[in-house]
Amino acid sequence: MPDEQQIILAWIITWLVVLWTYFWKCIAFWKAARRDHIGWYVLFALPLPFGLFEMIYVFWVAPRHPEIGTTPF
Repeated sequence: MPDEQQIILAWIITWLVVLWTYFWKCIAFWKAARRDHIGWYVLFALPLPFGLFEMIYVFWVAPRHPEIGTTPF
């Protein structure tokens, strides 16, 4: 049977993963909505682990598409 310290550590790790994923989801949702990327927006709504698709979008896809209403220079 796990002792109290192991249980506390498990909860801390769980919450850190949840916060990590939530952080990336918020950023990716914001960027996808600003750029009218509906398909990406729907993909982010799926419960996928660790914000992987969100990070791909933020670092790889979003920089290639300027925000709506901005000039390229």
